[in-house]
Amino acid sequence: MAVEQDEKARFFVEMWAEAVIRQLERVREWREKDAVDQRNYYADKEWSPTEEDMARNFRTRWAEEHMLIWAAHQLERWIKRLAMEQDKPVPADDEVLTNVRNALEHLDEADLVDEKAIPGALGSNRSLRALPDGRLSIALGGLRIGGGFLTVDELEKHAVGIVRKLEAEDYDKEMGLIEMWLIDEARGK
Repeated sequence: MAVEQDEKARFFVEMWAEAVIRQLERVREWREKDAVDQRNYYADKEWSPTEEDMARNFRTRWAEEHMLIWAAHQLERWIKRLAMEQDKPVPADDEVLTNVRNALEHLDEADLVDEKAIPGALGSNRSLRALPDGRLSIALGGLRIGGGFLTVDELEKHAVGIVRKLEAEDYDKEMGLIEMWLIDEARGK
């Protein structure tokens, strides 16, 4: 049963690491589109995006970046589960990722003031309060992943590292099986 649980947890680690990488690509695409549209909007060209185009870009980037944080959080949870299944030390929580994810998840409980989410009267706002200055930037045109507490590069480096580690483990396992087969062949088994 433990091996089966280990394999299933590993499956979810790999799935969420790949999801983070895919979502990073989507975030980058929208950031690039938004940057081009921003330049065109302020360049006074013959064609430039409308204010609604710019607002749509912001909404899309916001949602894509939120989904990236959610996927990264899922990856962290499954890494812990895999460590438990393998009787290895469970990594410490990435408190920033967890607090940003939770603050975004419960953003509807915050007060939205001057392009910032601050603890409000609804809910506990526990994770929002735990962030530096107890607030999260939601500024139009100034969107940064998790209000600037996380970077695309950090999330990508972590996810790619997990995928490479899993691939190396698969390779080592395969090489071990081949080695055992060659030994058995040499012994005439």
